[in-house]
Amino acid sequence: MKAWKIIYAAMGIFLAAGSIVTGKYGLSEKNITIYREALALDETMRELGFENFSLKTVKVRFYNGNCDYVASVDTSADEENHIFIKKEKAQLDVFAGTTVEADGQWQVLLPTYEQFSGLFDALGTLDSYEQGMQEGSFAFSESEYSESSHVATIWHEAFHAWQAENGIEDVEELMAQAGVDDENTREDIIVKEVDSDRELRELFTEEMLLLTEAYQTKQPEKKKELVVKALEIAEKREEKLTSEAKAMEYFLENYEGSARYVESMAYRELENETAWKTAYLSEFEYRNGSEKYYKLGMMKCMLLDQIYDGWQEKYSGKTGLDEFLKDAVR
Repeated sequence: MKAWKIIYAAMGIFLAAGSIVTGKYGLSEKNITIYREALALDETMRELGFENFSLKTVKVRFYNGNCDYVASVDTSADEENHIFIKKEKAQLDVFAGTTVEADGQWQVLLPTYEQFSGLFDALGTLDSYEQGMQEGSFAFSESEYSESSHVATIWHEAFHAWQAENGIEDVEELMAQAGVDDENTREDIIVKEVDSDRELRELFTEEMLLLTEAYQTKQPEKKKELVVKALEIAEKREEKLTSEAKAMEYFLENYEGSARYVESMAYRELENETAWKTAYLSEFEYRNGSEKYYKLGMMKCMLLDQIYDGWQEKYSGKTGLDEFLKDAVR
């Protein structure tokens, strides 16, 4: 398994009350409750439209700093969801949500809630985290991180696991062709080749503001006009990018951005509209690093929900979100 696969394919970092729990070992009740809450969203999240996307088919590994507690569910025996918790050797020493390939399948891996909530204390401010050892990205600040945030993080990583089973090799090939290897981190490429260019920064900001305005307007023709303008700017930006930066932006926008979209939909189900908008639709502010692409891709997914019914059924590594938007406004 290639090292980048662990990092790139799955970054990003973020049941019923009567369910039976078997073998919970030392996993706290809070984490079991969070897992139940994530599973309870399964039907709603499947309604997004991504084929065969379900948390019930994915194991979730809670890392406590020493070992993994692997949570899974079996619904075949009876009507109730039977949750299994198994203690296993730690797969990775993680500080954020990710996915790993274990026992022949992609699994969600994230710190326990207790470990995760201490992440910001360990790394300082969110700004310093984004500028430094970023291996994933957050929609939440330290003060906002909650159990609902942890549930949303599980769904973000579950979508990465689904992606890995449905076309991640396309992205691996794209990265290889662009010369993105283990020594070229995504932060280095973005910071050195995009963030250092004033024109690219300004164009990115303009594209994001146009997409945000398009999402907010209720006038169909105005929405279409704004999307067309945003796509024109995206093409103008792409002409200035190196192959490495182009590949990295494609990955971040289409894979991380769509995972942020899934994450946001889970959070929206758990919290009120105000809390959701605060976490995901706050005013855009350009920052160095990869976080901005998460929001860009998420915004494009949300726009597609408005103007392109069934786009999730066609989602793959080969077709970018911009291509769906172009189809929608033709």
